[in-house]
Amino acid sequence: MNASQDMRGLTRLKDFAWEPDETPRAKPAKSPDRPKPLRIVKRELKRQQTLAAKKGLPPPQSLPQPAAPMPSRTLLGIARGVTSWTECTVPLTAVVNREIDPDGNTDHWILVTTSSSFKAPHIRSTYALRTAIQERHRHYKCFWDLAQMPSRKFSMVVHPVLFVLLAYTLLQAHLFLRHRQQMNPRTRGRLLQLLNPTVELVAVYYQQRFCLLSLAEFAVLLLEMEEAARIKLLPKMKQLQRDIYHLLQNARPP
Repeated sequence: MNASQDMRGLTRLKDFAWEPDETPRAKPAKSPDRPKPLRIVKRELKRQQTLAAKKGLPPPQSLPQPAAPMPSRTLLGIARGVTSWTECTVPLTAVVNREIDPDGNTDHWILVTTSSSFKAPHIRSTYALRTAIQERHRHYKCFWDLAQMPSRKFSMVVHPVLFVLLAYTLLQAHLFLRHRQQMNPRTRGRLLQLLNPTVELVAVYYQQRFCLLSLAEFAVLLLEMEEAARIKLLPKMKQLQRDIYHLLQNARPP
């Protein structure tokens, strides 16, 4: 486009203003390099001394430490009131992103917006939401059955879409209120699996031994007991209900 060509031409001017992008980004944790074994260090030092002796140079006393690589940088340049886009009659604000890798190579790409007040870092950070939006759309189609429309009637297509989007929104609100936003990228099946309550087990102790039973297994054992055993067990269960569960229901806040 003409607007893109004009912006690239502006970057070649000497007085074109650049500003560093200081927006904080989540960087993956890099594991530290493991130190080399001492025998390998001595072997490399001996090799370097042999090469220096052949070239008539003073032998090195230690190996040179590798220089730390330069971090990647991003420079932002902005131009307002751009009208070079012939198909758009509204003045535009263009932001040039100059990506500089550790080797010094540069790459440029341009963002365009109709806002006349947004600053360059804000425009770039807003554009970063595009990948998150695309990922949410992928979840709709692949994991929430939004693309499955068995009916050809318009109302039967609109209502499933609305209910699916409403359910997705309510689930995201639930995760936000529970401070579990890190679970947002999970699929629906994995979310339901993680949000389901944990299994309740009953521990039965007898003569320094114990077993863990589910509620259904424990109920089956109680129902299959003889009448005399159930009569003896009933007061114990009522006592447990009074001592434990009644206290939990009336627990006071700290």
